[in-house]
Amino acid sequence: MTTIYSYEKAKKSFDLVFKKATLDGKVAIRKDNKLYILMPASKNASPLDIEGVDLGISSKDIIDFIHESRRVK
Repeated sequence: MTTIYSYEKAKKSFDLVFKKATLDGKVAIRKDNKLYILMPASKNASPLDIEGVDLGISSKDIIDFIHESRRVK
């Protein structure tokens, strides 16, 4: 459910409106019998941009594993 603020209340507590839009994805502001939607803009990130995972091994260990896997047996 979208939270709806009157224009006057939104104007007085803009920080609250922004926080609510961030948490809920959007809020509505009513002014002159019109409804306006405020929502955070989507960030232009790559779908391949993911957080790393801490495996508890060093880069040297990873490189050693790669070299070992490439050795002909």
